[in-house]
Amino acid sequence: MSVTTLKYATPPAWAVQAVDQLAQTLCDHAHCEKKASVSAIALINDYPDDVRLVRAMSKLAEEEMRHFREVYELLGSYGARLQRDPGDPYARALFALLRRHPAERKLDRLLVAALIEDRSCERFELLQAELERRGETTLAAQFRRLAISEAGHARLFIRLANEEFGEETTAARLAELAELEAALVTELPWEPRIH
Repeated sequence: MSVTTLKYATPPAWAVQAVDQLAQTLCDHAHCEKKASVSAIALINDYPDDVRLVRAMSKLAEEEMRHFREVYELLGSYGARLQRDPGDPYARALFALLRRHPAERKLDRLLVAALIEDRSCERFELLQAELERRGETTLAAQFRRLAISEAGHARLFIRLANEEFGEETTAARLAELAELEAALVTELPWEPRIH
């Protein structure tokens, strides 16, 4: 299901920890959905003349906020509350890789977004498998649906990059960023968070 842009596979043991501390994982997940919506709006703000991008990102922002509401309600059903967002060292490190030249920066923003969505998809698939193993089939089904959605978002960002920058340029830069993303993921500690 994942888009296979990733160069490092998260070990399934990560999902054991994430499900053991499910309230923390869901809290982080809610923040990820919220920030994905904000990122889509930021792209609209920064590239208002790009009609395809604006249309795609306006739909994406709405979808990400629907996911936020869904995860927020799920968090409440576990008797937990949304805590203050401590920040995401994974996303911060990826965004630090953006180049400065305007065209290169736009390409990088699209591809970093694709990698983040693909990593989320991969982690949701792991959560689904672990929840199924524990007999939590309803919650597992929710994560399966979310994984499918995240894979679609990753493909959307890659498609937008291909359309504007060409498949060869996009593929080359995506490969570079994927290597850097893999190195980053291996350095970060395992925590009950999506990234």
